[in-house]
Amino acid sequence: MKKGRGQTPTKSLRRRDFLIKTGGGALATSAFAAFPIISRAAEPVNIGALYPVTGSFAQIGQGCVTAAKLAAQMVNDAGGIKSLGGAKLNLIVSDVQSDTTVTRTETDRLISSNKLSAIHGCFASALTLIASEVAERAKVPLLTGSSSDQLNKGRNYTFTPFARASQFAQAQLRMSRLVSDKPKVAVIFENTAFGTATSNGLREQAAGEGVEIVLFEPYSAGFADASPLINKVKASGANALFSVSYLNDLILIVRTVKQVGLSIAINGGSGGFVIPDFYKSVGKLAEGLQGVAHWNHDMDANAQKVNADYQKIAGEFLFEYAGGLVAQTFMIADALERAASTDPQKVRDAIASLDVSKGYAAMCPGGKVKFGPDGKNIHAHPVGVQWQNGDLASVFPKEDARAPLMKT
Repeated sequence: MKKGRGQTPTKSLRRRDFLIKTGGGALATSAFAAFPIISRAAEPVNIGALYPVTGSFAQIGQGCVTAAKLAAQMVNDAGGIKSLGGAKLNLIVSDVQSDTTVTRTETDRLISSNKLSAIHGCFASALTLIASEVAERAKVPLLTGSSSDQLNKGRNYTFTPFARASQFAQAQLRMSRLVSDKPKVAVIFENTAFGTATSNGLREQAAGEGVEIVLFEPYSAGFADASPLINKVKASGANALFSVSYLNDLILIVRTVKQVGLSIAINGGSGGFVIPDFYKSVGKLAEGLQGVAHWNHDMDANAQKVNADYQKIAGEFLFEYAGGLVAQTFMIADALERAASTDPQKVRDAIASLDVSKGYAAMCPGGKVKFGPDGKNIHAHPVGVQWQNGDLASVFPKEDARAPLMKT
């Protein structure tokens, strides 16, 4: 597994040791037992985890795996699935290597080689769209933090507990009014499923939100020089910049904005903007920058507790995708409890009827999860965030704000 940028050797050892200690599902009996065993432990429940722990998305994927193992351990430490005799969750992790072709083969292998009750993954929309296609054919339920609205079209086994790309767009547009009464926005976006879906949502909703889009420019993800792109932003007369990008591209964009001397409010959206490695890479250039997330570690007492536990392992705060994954694990556990079965069809039906407003399963903006017929949480909405003193604070909307907006 590759190290994420800025990761110290000490932190690497902590995370590695945690993954090793929590990685197995085998049960052992004492060689010195004085009495014969009269009952067997409940058979573990297999949960698939599809994440890119190598490749271009590895920085996020590794954090997701750490969070997934922490969440499974939390469920197991609380007594497992009681309706199944205290059965423990057995997490089976598959590395999709940040590659769409590998995602398809690994999802198929994961399902065909294991008796799975449910799957969660992959966070990157381009990967999740493929994984969900395979899961749909196999009739195995999949929960995901991916934001593409396409995941809610024509699928019966895919569930999205958090905000959709179109909702992220609306939140960004409304946040632009925090910095100007007459927002003139330049939108730059990577030409992937994530970038295209979110940027199209921005363009479609801008007029209704009183926002003028003065530049709408795609770029090839993974580019090496952002200068031509940022010069277009500078020439557009925009007073706000929306960048729909994953981590490495966003780092380059923010640095280039500084290099060309462009003074402009930046809303980095989601993706790479909301993970600790972004701040590690750009430092104080991040201060005051805004974004949107489907989850943030300050949203409620449960999130803060999980964040503290994660920090002990990873040495950094629990970021959007990883934190949402903890909630998803408890949604699956809730479904297993009510289904009293490991059968994926029964678990799917129990997920579809999920209706929670407390506990870790409800750990999301607004604190409620109930799925509609399209597998979308009817209560889902994003939270606006801002980098403040090296941490990510929830600042928008008012009901979700945990800190006042820092003026820049």
